[in-house]
Amino acid sequence: MEKVSLDDIVKMGLGTMLIAKEKMESLVEEAIKQGDISKEEGNKMLEELKKEAQERAKRTDRAIRDEIHRQLKELGLATKEDIASLRREITALKHEIEKLRS
Repeated sequence: MEKVSLDDIVKMGLGTMLIAKEKMESLVEEAIKQGDISKEEGNKMLEELKKEAQERAKRTDRAIRDEIHRQLKELGLATKEDIASLRREITALKHEIEKLRS
C-alpha cells in the first residue's frame, strides 16, 4: 500500500471542497429555476457558503500547521523559528566577543 503524504491529504480535501461547491451551485441554480428561491437569495446562500468554506479552510490549515509543528518538536527537529532564534543568539554572542576584544 502506498503511503499518503500530507500534500496528498490536502489535495484530496481541496478536491472534495471543489466538488461540494459545484454541487451546491447546481442545487441553488435548480432551486432558482424551480422558483423555490429568488436569484438574490441564491446568491446570498452561495456567498455565505463560500465564506464558511474559507473559514473552515483557514482552520484546517492552522490545525495542520500546528500538528506539523508538534510533530517536529516531538522528533526533536529544529523549526524555522528555532533556527532564526539560534542565529539571533549567535549574532548577539559575536557582538559580545567583538566588544570584549576591543
